[in-house]
Amino acid sequence: MLAAECAWAILRAEHVRTRELLARLETAMKAGGEAGVRQRARSVIEAIERLQAFEETTHRPKGVVMLKTLRGRSSEADGLLDQLDSESECCNGFLAQAKILLERAESGATGAAAEADALLRQHRQMMSAHLDKEDTLLHSHTALLLSPEEWAAVVSSISTEVGAAGKRGHRRSPVSGQV
Repeated sequence: MLAAECAWAILRAEHVRTRELLARLETAMKAGGEAGVRQRARSVIEAIERLQAFEETTHRPKGVVMLKTLRGRSSEADGLLDQLDSESECCNGFLAQAKILLERAESGATGAAAEADALLRQHRQMMSAHLDKEDTLLHSHTALLLSPEEWAAVVSSISTEVGAAGKRGHRRSPVSGQV
């Protein structure tokens, strides 16, 4: 089960990174003072793009084979996977809508930044709960339902999946100043 623990150590470290990116996003949202609405909107958009890039090219690809292997093992696990998928889609929608609103705020639309802030608060709340479910419930299901051989396949797939996601990510325009 060394492969399982190695995989989960990596995933949990990435959850820490996701939480750090969420904190940076929150800091950018709260920036005020001399930074005008337009500058603040640009800063928040950049923080969103860093979070999205990390999720799409680094974190999510690592779980692809694990989730495919887990699917169909138990109705409870399938229910959890469905719930996690739904939450991910909802979080993606919050970020997409917030970016649109922030772009409007950059163009001078009054009220758009406040609407974006509300969406981003909902996103942060849902994403935090989502990460907690992955760290606890998903971890428990994978420990019970995946064999050592399956874990070995999951771990060996990580670099392949991340490489493919990286190539997809490079086709998009890069985020300036990405960490």
